[in-house]
Amino acid sequence: MSRRAIAVLWLVLGVAIWNGFNDIYVSRGAHEFAKMRLEYELGRGPEPDMVAVTQRAKRQGRFAGGIWASIVIAAGWGTILLSSKFKGRRSKHGAHGESRG
Repeated sequence: MSRRAIAVLWLVLGVAIWNGFNDIYVSRGAHEFAKMRLEYELGRGPEPDMVAVTQRAKRQGRFAGGIWASIVIAAGWGTILLSSKFKGRRSKHGAHGESRG
């Protein structure tokens, strides 16, 4: 498999991770709103603002997803870069990294 194809696969994995984190945070926001609404109906808290809760959850999801996706993509692409550098060194210096001459 070519380095470009592997890099694209790492990018696809990063997008999937971003989507996963974003979904988790949005789901948490929905649960948070439901809990706040129930507390309001029981007279134990103020009336929640659905827009504010969902906007905060989306913002947090984008941020967390972006961090984790960036880490995974950078690690994957870094691995590709390092493996290509070591592969080049190995072919120049023989199979065991020793200079033959």
